[in-house]
Amino acid sequence: MSVLSLRGVTKEFPGHRAVDAVSFDVESGQLFALLGPSGCGKTTTLRMIAGFETPNAGDILLNGAPITHLPPYERRVNTVFQNYALFPHLTARQNVEFGLRYKRGNASSVDSVLDLVQMAHKASSKPAKLSGGEKQRIALARSLVLAPDLLLLDEPLSALDPNLRKQVRGELKALQRRTGVTFLMVTHDQEEALSMADTIGVMHAGRLEQVGPPEELYVRPRTRFVAGFLGAVNWIDGAGVRPEAIRVSRDGEGREATVTAITFLGNCVHVEAELTAGAKIICEIPRPQSDFQPGDRVRLSWRDADEMRPES
Repeated sequence: MSVLSLRGVTKEFPGHRAVDAVSFDVESGQLFALLGPSGCGKTTTLRMIAGFETPNAGDILLNGAPITHLPPYERRVNTVFQNYALFPHLTARQNVEFGLRYKRGNASSVDSVLDLVQMAHKASSKPAKLSGGEKQRIALARSLVLAPDLLLLDEPLSALDPNLRKQVRGELKALQRRTGVTFLMVTHDQEEALSMADTIGVMHAGRLEQVGPPEELYVRPRTRFVAGFLGAVNWIDGAGVRPEAIRVSRDGEGREATVTAITFLGNCVHVEAELTAGAKIICEIPRPQSDFQPGDRVRLSWRDADEMRPES
């Protein structure tokens, strides 16, 4: 049985349908990511699951039981907010203990969850003395101590700087694996979703475009929107080809093109080229293999298996 199921969930605001007949399942122990641009309906979907908004239509089930019209405090669902919402006058430990004032729990459960998130040594510190990553761990601990069936994370890494974000996403994934708690994460960051999630649901204009494992969505997107949102893609004669799938050579088989720009990206190089027909192509090649310069005549080729042909 799925931990969470949405069946035709719709949410309308005056003059605007924010979520349009969305259906998906989240299995036990998964990290599920709802991915999409700003305004696509992903945060509204999260708020309906949490109980902060009520759907106009459809059903939300937790462990097979309907929770569509239950208030937030009657759902075994907890939310880690984007700004973490820690109480500045309380210590880290007191923040974690706060939710237990209204639900069963004890000091030992607080100690164990602080150990779990590796924050026992900062238990007496107040939020002003904590880094962004440490604040996030305390916010997670405050939710985990309540033993939820489902943990919701609203853009959990957006407040962190890029370098810390990469570190913390690994820690967050490892924590989810250790606890076995089912996570549903809302994010607009494609790399974040691809690197962390077991399953991704891509939303666009209130609709769920595609649901599946990260590799499936990246390699076999069902729509052009999914293909473009999950990474760069070249559209050539109706087929999509990822930049890294294109081979660039000075001779041999392939389409004739002229290099127009070179962009150094550290471990790889982006080669921009123009086909003789005028189409612009972006290729991504390993840095040691790149000795091309703007103006060079090259050949571009790729395998048939690397072509993507979305339905729409």
